Amino acid sequence: MAQSDGLAKARPYFLDYELAQPGNGNVREDKYTQVTAARDAQSIQTMDFLQLTSISSAFSTCLFSFPLYIIIALATSIGAYFIIHSRDSKNWKDSPPGPVGWPILGSLPHFLNNRLHEDLFHLSRIHGPLFSLKLGLKPVVVIASPEMACKTLKQQEAVFSSRTVTEAIRVITYDTASIVYAPMDSARWRVIRKILMEKLFSAKAFEAFEPLRKQQVHGLLKELYSTSMSRNSVNIAEWAFVASGNIVSNTVCSKNLFENTKKGGRELKHTFWQLMQILGSVNVADLIPVLKPFDPQGLKRRILKIFRRLDAFYENIIKERLEERKIGIGNIGKQNLDLLDVLLDYRSDRDDELKSLSRKNVKGMLAEMFVAGTETTSSTFEWGMAEILRKPDAYKKIVMELDQVVGKDRFVEESDISNLPYLQAAVKEVFRLHPAVPLLVPRSTNEACEVSGYHIPKGCIVLVNVWGMARDPGVWEDPCEFKPERFLGSSIDVKGHDFNLIPFGSGKRSCIGLPLGHRMVHFYLAALLHAFEWECPAEIVDNVEERVGLTIRKGKTLIGIPKPRLSNSVYLQ
Repeated sequence: MAQSDGLAKARPYFLDYELAQPGNGNVREDKYTQVTAARDAQSIQTMDFLQLTSISSAFSTCLFSFPLYIIIALATSIGAYFIIHSRDSKNWKDSPPGPVGWPILGSLPHFLNNRLHEDLFHLSRIHGPLFSLKLGLKPVVVIASPEMACKTLKQQEAVFSSRTVTEAIRVITYDTASIVYAPMDSARWRVIRKILMEKLFSAKAFEAFEPLRKQQVHGLLKELYSTSMSRNSVNIAEWAFVASGNIVSNTVCSKNLFENTKKGGRELKHTFWQLMQILGSVNVADLIPVLKPFDPQGLKRRILKIFRRLDAFYENIIKERLEERKIGIGNIGKQNLDLLDVLLDYRSDRDDELKSLSRKNVKGMLAEMFVAGTETTSSTFEWGMAEILRKPDAYKKIVMELDQVVGKDRFVEESDISNLPYLQAAVKEVFRLHPAVPLLVPRSTNEACEVSGYHIPKGCIVLVNVWGMARDPGVWEDPCEFKPERFLGSSIDVKGHDFNLIPFGSGKRSCIGLPLGHRMVHFYLAALLHAFEWECPAEIVDNVEERVGLTIRKGKTLIGIPKPRLSNSVYLQ
């Protein structure tokens, strides 16, 4: 199977070696264990040596640029730091099972390949649904089953509600000024959540923005129709990104800010993907804090460069709005205030709330809306198109259902989605196999606690491997197969109540943009599959390799030639 082949290629040898050890009760007779222990042992040493060499090379380059007395002082400080923290680490008794790591580095050398979700999935087959490891000096627990997800995210939600804030996250969110990373139940978190729920994601607000979503999706179909006349191939994900970006930008500031044909729009899209790559990278300096001043991988320098670019983008949006207000054209004539108006106008006299939102708070929210509202939706949509197109039976069923419900004399409307059960099942299957954020947004513990008899310390990094759960044969039959039928007649949904399927997370810390992301993946897939037949190269459709950042994108971008399948008058009206 294509998925399994991809996993085999990406899988580090140290995992094969651990699985193949004599006496391991979890040994599986699969292709991953068809290697000799000698070769694996050599591979482990080679891989670790290369990873450590990479880190030490970057570190030494920085280090030897300092005078000798600074190096001596630094070495003394580092030694004291490690002695103190090694004492702290001994306090983690009764921890969940897990791999034995290196001194100081823990299991960090094994996880610098940006395939963390895959590596943790294979480790869960050895150590079970709740296991622990050290990444540098940081304790980590991995949740690898629906049962453990329920025990932590639901039964002890308050304990597991904090966020793991990396240096890159701190920079890009204006020091956690956004709802995703703000401390839960803080005044800022409550205010921003209330604004978003009332102004964007309430039933009333969602209905009010429906014409905007329709305009963007139907406009996309008309542009694709014009392109189809020349029989040129299109980058399907890029077109969806533009539509998603403009839905977000109109929601935020009532303007189209993204266009494929404009240099600025293309550069902005590229910037967002660069950002996702950095946010998804394992930063050694986050895990061994004494290395922060040296930035050994250069990630902070890269994120600051991107931050300055995006900060200028957000600042320009705010300045334009404030200038419009000065000359009296701000809110005049608007039936619904956009998010920027609401954020700028916010005032409160209550003692337990923020009095107003600072410029930093507003920018933090703009950052969250643009980053979360564009990349995640477009990447999930691209995976959905690829999975459906590579499964002819599923494709035929979806198109037949669309023709029966919608016909060929109009475009799909959002109101049609509730009458398309097979499409809904297919979308659930897309969210299952391709969660946009494979480990969800990392959490941390507010206090020490106990889970299934194991001790979890305060401040522990918590990773929920929803990508791995989707591939667990103990949870799903034929887990790597795209089978929408598994959800037909099923009450399982993606809203965080069924822990077999939590691509948006669960509880108060679940993705607040779930209603929009969920709706738009349905709408995009229905609209593009209904309006066009697609001619896509088989080698691209069938390729399931991944490009990994904070989100997972399709390794080979999906391109195709659209062929109109509706009456010409539909596209021209």
